[in-house]
Amino acid sequence: MNKNMIKPSIGILLCINTMIGAGLFINPGPLTKLAGPLGFLGYALGALLFLPLILCIAELARLHPVSGGLYVYSKIYVGNWAGFLSGWAYFLGKTTSVAVLTHKVVGFLQTKSVFLNQYPILLIDYLFIAFLIALNIMGTRIGGRIQYLFTSMKAIPLIMAFVTGCYFFMPDFFVFGPADVYGVLLTLPIAVFPLMGFEVICSVGHLIEGSSNNIKRVILTAFCIVASIDILFQAVVYGVLGNSVQTIDYPMIAMINKLLPSIPMAAQLINAFVFVAILGACFSILTSNCWNLYTLAKHNHLPFASLLTKVTKSDVPWVSISIQGALACLILFITSEQTSLQAMSVFSQVIAFSLSALAAFFALQVAHDVRLNRIIPVLGMGASSYIMYLSFQKIVASGISFSFLAIFVAGTIAALYQRVSEKKALKQNNI
Repeated sequence: MNKNMIKPSIGILLCINTMIGAGLFINPGPLTKLAGPLGFLGYALGALLFLPLILCIAELARLHPVSGGLYVYSKIYVGNWAGFLSGWAYFLGKTTSVAVLTHKVVGFLQTKSVFLNQYPILLIDYLFIAFLIALNIMGTRIGGRIQYLFTSMKAIPLIMAFVTGCYFFMPDFFVFGPADVYGVLLTLPIAVFPLMGFEVICSVGHLIEGSSNNIKRVILTAFCIVASIDILFQAVVYGVLGNSVQTIDYPMIAMINKLLPSIPMAAQLINAFVFVAILGACFSILTSNCWNLYTLAKHNHLPFASLLTKVTKSDVPWVSISIQGALACLILFITSEQTSLQAMSVFSQVIAFSLSALAAFFALQVAHDVRLNRIIPVLGMGASSYIMYLSFQKIVASGISFSFLAIFVAGTIAALYQRVSEKKALKQNNI
């Protein structure tokens, strides 16, 4: 057995570590501005919107527990072009997420450290990304203790928030009107994105122990846990801070100051845990997402396939993960504008989601062991189209990330070059 195999329980932690990132901790203010005390319902509505997509992807993962996940589903049931588009768009979207999250964490740490503040922020970004890559290449197991470490670091601020809620929760804050009810609909562009990340386990489906029996359960369990945490966290924060949360940049600092007013450093420490733990999401994304590039190369979509598919003794595709890190650094070097990068990242990931929903629809026509109601893929395609619309609105509002587009186009050209080279070689062999 591959010693890098992942137990189902660790697979759930991997998904949770990826999903619970910066969004959960910075969303209370924006959600409150739109829906007041009903901001927590934005997550509930977002979870319902995602449900058909989750069911489609979880079922496809059960049928095909292999590396490359979303790429494989689209290739098998839609076509080679769809497979490449899905795999490349998803890979680049997740790589951009690593860049954005790392930059946000480093920016926070610099404001709190005189030592870090004396160095350029991009240099520290690169060092953090290099460190996470080194952890993988040196053999730090994706299913090892590091997942427990990052989960614990995220659990500490969450537990502290819920403890604060037990002492200071004010039911009287939950007075709402028609505008708040309507505002719940407006929260979707904000609430839906912290719910993404459930699909990362598909990229390493081949590493899940008993994958054909367990991977679907891993995806559904992780999503339900995170959706519940999101809903409860937003409700608790509002229940403690009320409408004042609208003007607070770091709600966790305000929460802990309320719980431990005589220990001001406690709030700063807990908030530091929040941002350092976000690096856990970066680690999880880097570790799983490199398999998407590996799979594209293995299926000859990209040049230098023999190099990109090299793995270490512990079965880590070290070239692919290094390329992924280099691309994240390149994106930050060209531009570190967070809003446009986030919008482009999400848009490209949802392209892969929509193709997976389409793949599930076609799977129902040709496969005999699909445990899915026929309406689910249709609802999934509708949900992904709506999320793409929301993402496009953000792109229009924040501007296009030309660094993202340049790399996306470069990868597509490389794939076309590889395709043409293969056809030429095949023609010469037939002569």
